[in-house]
Amino acid sequence: MSSHALGIMVSAESLHAVLLERSNEEITVKFRFSSEKGEVEDESLPFDGSDDLASGVEEESDDVTIQFGDDEGSGGEMFMGSEFDELEEGGGVGEEVEDTWNFQAEFDDVLDKCAEHGYEDPKIAFCSSTSQIDDVELRLPPDETDEEEAEETEHGLPLPASRSTLLEMLEEQYEGEVDDGRVGFVSMHRTGDGYQRVLALIARPGGPVLSTLKSMQDQTLSRSPQTRLLDADVSLYLGLARSMLQLPPGTPEKTILVRSGTEDTLVLFMEGNTLRQSEHLPELTAEDSAETICSRVLLLQDEYGMGQVQHLMLVAERDEEVLASAFKSYFSTAELHVLRSHLPGGEDTEAEAYVGAMGVALRLLDDAEFAPYFQPINLLAKEYVASRLRLPVGWPVPALLTLLAVATLGFVWLYFMNASTISERRSELQSLKQKVAQVDQQALQRRIDSLQAATAEYAGANETLDTLLQGSNKWSSGLATVTGQMNDIRGLTIDQWSPQSNAEVRVLGRSTDRSKVVQLAQQLDGSILGLTFTETRDVSLYDFEVTVPLDTTEPGAIEYWREQRGEQLAAGEDAVEVGPQEASASAPDSSTTPTAPSPAARAAPNPKAASASGEVEASGRAQGRTDTVDAASSIWTVVVASVLESAAAEETAQRFRKRLDGDAYPVQVQQSPKNGRYRVGVGRFASVQNALSVLQDMNGILPEGAWLLKMTEADEDAAPAEASASTSAPSDPSESGRSV
Repeated sequence: MSSHALGIMVSAESLHAVLLERSNEEITVKFRFSSEKGEVEDESLPFDGSDDLASGVEEESDDVTIQFGDDEGSGGEMFMGSEFDELEEGGGVGEEVEDTWNFQAEFDDVLDKCAEHGYEDPKIAFCSSTSQIDDVELRLPPDETDEEEAEETEHGLPLPASRSTLLEMLEEQYEGEVDDGRVGFVSMHRTGDGYQRVLALIARPGGPVLSTLKSMQDQTLSRSPQTRLLDADVSLYLGLARSMLQLPPGTPEKTILVRSGTEDTLVLFMEGNTLRQSEHLPELTAEDSAETICSRVLLLQDEYGMGQVQHLMLVAERDEEVLASAFKSYFSTAELHVLRSHLPGGEDTEAEAYVGAMGVALRLLDDAEFAPYFQPINLLAKEYVASRLRLPVGWPVPALLTLLAVATLGFVWLYFMNASTISERRSELQSLKQKVAQVDQQALQRRIDSLQAATAEYAGANETLDTLLQGSNKWSSGLATVTGQMNDIRGLTIDQWSPQSNAEVRVLGRSTDRSKVVQLAQQLDGSILGLTFTETRDVSLYDFEVTVPLDTTEPGAIEYWREQRGEQLAAGEDAVEVGPQEASASAPDSSTTPTAPSPAARAAPNPKAASASGEVEASGRAQGRTDTVDAASSIWTVVVASVLESAAAEETAQRFRKRLDGDAYPVQVQQSPKNGRYRVGVGRFASVQNALSVLQDMNGILPEGAWLLKMTEADEDAAPAEASASTSAPSDPSESGRSV
């Protein structure tokens, strides 16, 4: 341990410091320091007291009495008593506000004096007075498993429970704020009914010691002092009493320790080396008479049932000999000890607070004569305990140096990284320069021309494909047209888009201006069906409903294809093969109802009528041939479904038999010998003209994707297929008008 230590006793109004040094097994006092709170030493003042008043100025008497109210009539009722009653009840003005003393200036003086004696950085221990410490007595139920009480040691009985258990009990019984690191426990004797007792010493939040250390740590370039310990005067005086008496463990001798100071009085009752009771008397000070102090101690002795006392220990700041004589007369059978005489250099000490300062300094010196008798209590917060590694300057200086070193290394690393990157880029540029020099300019131009030609070819093919698909994407192109116009106008939004017919749609939206709705309708050739005004959050809005016509222009390629198909149907030629569904027998079908028509069928709402009109035009030149072919080997029917499963085909046939006249339009199911699909045919017609006429007349009854099929005599004699459990798929709309 350290060969020198600085002990500081801090009370609410004063500070006392003692520097001790141990050499050759002897402890000596190097110096003592004392300071009072608010003490001012200013020699520039013109006078110090009433004797130094200026000539001609008479001193006024301090005996002044001010009385409010009438003592006779109202019994001493105060004038405007209703106003001052609030102050008496604790309304805020009369409350005493605790003022935390920051003794940094006095602390700096103590450290300077240590430096003068050659101790520039001493290890420091503090002791707080009882006014800064709260004590709570914890009672634990007797442990039934222990037949005998634990053995007593030099520093009393051991704690009956772990620290965590005691902290939990303290939180239940103590209403104030508890910092687990600033709580100490002192074991006490059991009560008469067997309850184990522990005295908890709780350091109040803040306090003069912590506030001073915090202010010193907050200074940028100052180094915090080597603070190691913060003890309470109860545990400290208890350890000093044990070290002075040195009673053997387990002795029944009883001791009373009285510490009388200018601020309060502390009384400790001991039995052997263990604390029996602690009593703090703030109303009793060294200003009171010796008889008053003695009588109060006697009352406490009777109250706690101490009985006969063998040892009486005394520490007093004033008139210690008078107080010792009074105690000797009151406790004639007890051996009187003056605690001051037991400490190093204690005979020369005047203030009793030096005893506490010496006690905490002795704890740091770890002397064999005193160390075993002190409780291991430290009420100093962890953040204020000085580190074992001490630097000659404050922590900001090494922090700034470390930051500077890291920044320097970072910039050096960045410099080398940038230099390496620049070198790599230069190497890449050199290699590219060589490759560019070796490239044939003419060959490169030929590649560019080839790419441009391919681009032009693809663009022409896309234009041709656009002309063939014109009319099949009328919904998407119509939506694109409307949204494009609304983006150009701005201030318009679409809420709903729904088709009204094949040629127009209904648009519901919102606008910030009525004129923009009119402008939209004009540009789209639409009609305004409704315009409603609403106001939302002070903003005027218009809900509108507009019908917009769609572009249904059919490309010339579709018209040409229709004409060719009409001629082929009129001539009865098998010029077109089966559609994609019948060409692929493995394609899955999900419904017997027809799906949406192909792009060509969507462009022409009634392809059957168009085919029929084409056939009428060609009937004059192909009539003879058609009749011959029909009469000889074929019969026409209208196919309303083409599926993979016979059961689905039979279900569709039954539905059409109920819907149509079975005698006029018989419904039959036949299987194609080419792809194995099952076709549901309606009617048997001798010529294609009759079949087309029926297909046109039954528009709305037959599915939109119905198509014509030419059957041979072999198809008529084919047996119906067996039904299966699978569902049918819609016929391919592109098969409309095709022959097989």
